[in-house]
Parts: sequence; C-alpha cells; structure tokens
Amino acid sequence: MTMNHQENDQLRVSAHWLQVLLQGFSGLGLDSHALLATAGIRAQELQVADARIDLTRTLKLWQAAAQACEGSLGLKLSEYLTPLHFPLLAMNLMHSRCLLDALAMAGRYSAVISEGGSFALEEKEGLITLMYNPASDGFSRHQIDAVLLLLKRFGEWLYCRSVPPARVLLGFEVQEDAKEEYTRAYGCLPEFGASCHALVYESGWFRRPLPGGDPVLAQMHRRMLEEQMERVQQPAVRIRVERSLQEAVHLATDREEIAAKLNMSGSTLQRRLAEAGTSFQQLLETERERRATQLLSFTRLPLADISELLGFADSSAFSKAFRRWQGMSPLQYRQKQ
Repeated sequence: MTMNHQENDQLRVSAHWLQVLLQGFSGLGLDSHALLATAGIRAQELQVADARIDLTRTLKLWQAAAQACEGSLGLKLSEYLTPLHFPLLAMNLMHSRCLLDALAMAGRYSAVISEGGSFALEEKEGLITLMYNPASDGFSRHQIDAVLLLLKRFGEWLYCRSVPPARVLLGFEVQEDAKEEYTRAYGCLPEFGASCHALVYESGWFRRPLPGGDPVLAQMHRRMLEEQMERVQQPAVRIRVERSLQEAVHLATDREEIAAKLNMSGSTLQRRLAEAGTSFQQLLETERERRATQLLSFTRLPLADISELLGFADSSAFSKAFRRWQGMSPLQYRQKQ
C-alpha cells in the first residue's frame, strides 16, 4: 500500500503508545528528548489525556531511534514491551473465551493504540496466519518486529506459557549475521522476503480456553474500550483546526475566523485548544513553517509573494519568523535546498 505524506497526517497514534516507546528507547540508552525534537513532537503533546499524534511524525520518531541505535531496534525493544503497557486492552483480551476471540477483539480495537496498521486472520490446513498490514510504506522493519513480537508476547501472556510459532513471515531482508538474533527473538528462523508480515500457528492453540476467560468481566471491560474508541474516532478540535489551516488558500486568518468555520466562539476554541495542550497561534505558526519550507523548496515564488500567502505584513516580518523557525534566512534555506 502506498500512502502519501498528507494521508499519513490524517492517521493517528495514541500518545500513550509513544510514551511507552520513549521509555523503551531510553532503556536502550537513547536520548528521548533528542528523538522527539528530530520528529517534531513536543513533549507537552504527549501529556494530554487521549492525545493522538499523526503517523508522519511517529514514523520520523522511529527513523530517528533506528539511526541512533546499534543493532536491531525492534528486537531489542520487544524485550521491554509487555501486555501490561496496555492495561485496558490486556484486561479485555485476558477475559476472552479463547485466543481466536481475543485476536478478533484486538483487531477491532487496535485503533485505540494506533491507526498505523491493521490485522487479518487466515485459516488453512490446520494453521492460522496472523498478518500485520502497515498503513504506510514508511514503516521500517523495526516497527514490524516490535508489533509482531508484542503480539507473540500477548499470546504467551494469555496462555501463561511459551507458544512458539510454526512459521514467521517477514516482508524484508536482513544481513546474514542478524538471523541468529531473529531466531532467538521469534523462536524459529523467519522466512525473509515474504509477501507479508505474519505469525503462523497451529489452529488448536487459538481455540483452547483461556485461563482468565470470564464473560461478565469481558463485557464490562468491553464497554470501557467502546467509550475510548468513540473518543478516538471523533476528530479532536486540534485536528479540525490543523485541517482548516492546511486547507486554507492563504494564512492571513485569525482564531475568530477559524472558530466560525468550526461553529464555535473564539473563546471556546481557545479553551478547548488549551485543554489539548496547544493554542491557535502555535498551530498557525506550525502550518506557516510547514508551508514556508515547501514553497521555498519547490517553487520560485518571490519572498514577497510567499510572505503574503503566509499572512505576514511584509517580507521583513516573514524573514524574522523564518529565522526563528529554521535558524537561517529564507534565501539561505532556498539556496541550501
């Protein structure tokens, strides 16, 4: 599946998942503050309840971590990740009737954690294949490893015992000297260069009753997941403001104008953005910077025209703001590009 940058911006990942990742990165000796800065994610964004971060910046975070880490990041991170990092989902899965029911639930509610991928089950000849389908070509092998090994660990946690897969299919290649490490992590030597990313198990495992199966508790926890899913699926005010700014022909706009488009007062918009850990001015600045770098990189528009499109009074004000964003003048940035 090919997905462009704009579509990646519409997909969201829970801030909780990124916090878990950052803890794991820190445990590997990586500088979490530097990684966030490289990805363009502010630490405050991750502290807001039910916050969601766009997939574009999430992919940048993974890329920065992979570059800073020696060896296979996904394999190392999998030693840190556990089901208890996702308590609500873990409780729901634990009280399922069997692993097949648990996986069906995980597929339905995976968007609570991330919209960056989906799961599919296929049963054939006594085997069940659990496939992971990334939503973007920008996924690295490290992300694939982290997700698949977390799924493997979830199954072992639910059954209270090790359940090695019959086969592991990975749609990428690795160096020969890394294959031993992969064999230890997955419990068998993966088949690299496959047409999908998948874990393959004997069907019998998926239908065995789970030790913690409890229909009453399952129903109670499912209601809690449904509520969280509803919050995820409702576009947050922050996202609606970002989209409005991205769709604007020019950025000579203000909070009151955008608030009117969203059918609310300026003061209500200000309050709700503050609750999300940001402000209209911050979002406007971010969009201005994003659009400025694009216009300077891919067009030959004069600085005066760019200044006007971005909503600045004159070229001088634009140049001053651009120096604050990028540490250089617009002309220097254009020449560098």
